[in-house]
Amino acid sequence: MPKDTLIAFYDLEVSPISFDFAVFLILAEFRRRQIAVRHLQVVVVPGGGDGFRQDDAGYDTQNKRWRLQNIIIPLTSLLEATVALNICSNRNAARNIKEAHTGPIFPDGYTIDEPVSEFFLSSIIAASTNGEQLPSFQAPTQARAYMRHWLNKRTKGLRPVTITLRDSSYDKARNSKVKEWLEFAKRLDKKRFCPVIVRDTEKCFETQSGRFEGLIQCDIASVNLLLRMALYEESWLNLIVPNGPSELCRLSNSIRYLYFKVVDDSTATTSKLIVASQGIEIGGQMPFATPFQELVWEQDNLETIERHFKEMALRIETEGEQIQQRDGFQPRRNPMETAVQLQMTGRPEDAVNIYQEILKKDPKNADAWHFLAIIAQQAGRLETAEIMVLKAIELRNNSANFFVTASRIERDLNKFEEALQAIQSAIALNTKDADAHADLAELLLKINEQQKSEVAMMRALKLEPSSVELCERAAKLLQANGNINESINFYRRAIDLREEMRRNANEQSKHMPEIPQITLETP
Repeated sequence: MPKDTLIAFYDLEVSPISFDFAVFLILAEFRRRQIAVRHLQVVVVPGGGDGFRQDDAGYDTQNKRWRLQNIIIPLTSLLEATVALNICSNRNAARNIKEAHTGPIFPDGYTIDEPVSEFFLSSIIAASTNGEQLPSFQAPTQARAYMRHWLNKRTKGLRPVTITLRDSSYDKARNSKVKEWLEFAKRLDKKRFCPVIVRDTEKCFETQSGRFEGLIQCDIASVNLLLRMALYEESWLNLIVPNGPSELCRLSNSIRYLYFKVVDDSTATTSKLIVASQGIEIGGQMPFATPFQELVWEQDNLETIERHFKEMALRIETEGEQIQQRDGFQPRRNPMETAVQLQMTGRPEDAVNIYQEILKKDPKNADAWHFLAIIAQQAGRLETAEIMVLKAIELRNNSANFFVTASRIERDLNKFEEALQAIQSAIALNTKDADAHADLAELLLKINEQQKSEVAMMRALKLEPSSVELCERAAKLLQANGNINESINFYRRAIDLREEMRRNANEQSKHMPEIPQITLETP
């Protein structure tokens, strides 16, 4: 295999048979451009569950095979670059391809025996946050010609507004409020707009006994991905909810869209935690979105749909209908905030990319050095972590948190004297930091200062008497010191506090706003 080809392995042992493949493709093409090789080859590797991932979504094998043929394969035609595609019949066939290849591989570290998945939107968010120019999906020219002809025959010169409905039997909580959407379609100004309904693929073959009477349906777009992409590009505005095909809109730099009910905690895949782990600011917008691409952080109720449609329509008419490309990137959000969010929600590798870019531009950014030190410590790279946290302290020696981190790293390195000095510096800077006092207590125990360790732990608990974590840490320390009765008391206290927290959380959830705002701050 030529060295000027990047081979991207989409392994169905660890990757889903879904539109997540769209994100994988964008990342693979982005990598190809980064390393400046000429060609991209995608290799689809079968998994162990009838060729697919064992714990994949609730579709039977025949449905998964249909998705392979009608989602995975067509998606490769939406990149500007020509993509060579291999669908392997077994894992040995993929092994032969990899062993014969002398050029670059994507994802990094991928092997047939230890497959790596790379289909996370957070990686795209991180690249965009760093100001990188991202690839974009676009429909083939012929698909657009067909769809333009289809629309011209039906819209009679009106502006086509597509409404993509999710109406699936899988994960029903994510479904569109179909009644609300149909009412919106019927109330649109018939002198200006022509609504076009794209039904859920699962339902497009069913008769709907009058529900869609008087409305144009584009059922071919429900089953033909290339024509669906062309329809979205040819439409004046597209209205969608979270579903697989919505990625066609979010990963395009030309499609105009409103994307409703971004968050819905009634289903795991659209929970606030999942959305935050993608690097999307809660209540904010995609960092690479154009002015005519908007996330709507409200449910798809009729009033909400009409209000946001009216606002976007006015924006398009005011600013002009020409495509708004992503050139001239101006970050909507401080990159540090995005990096911290990704780090806090389990995507440290994407956070690292942002921190490193921050340090390229500002080598004296102490916070970036500190956060990189924490990630390195968690990854077990303690010597590297030590260098980074000491660099942070050199740049800013009045931050108690930096010294806390330094103490923990030095303790992990068994440098107890340095760890003790660091935690004492932290406490001197912030005498009310209960966790720092607890760290001091555990460190004193390490060096056999048992009495002093208990005094330090009691000081921590005095500062935060209702902390479950501190009660448990105190219990463990007292147990290690042989003070069993007191240890049991603190374990019981931790149990009581946790139960009290559970009750309070249940009560508060009844009165929470629909989408609470989350503010991420550096520690």
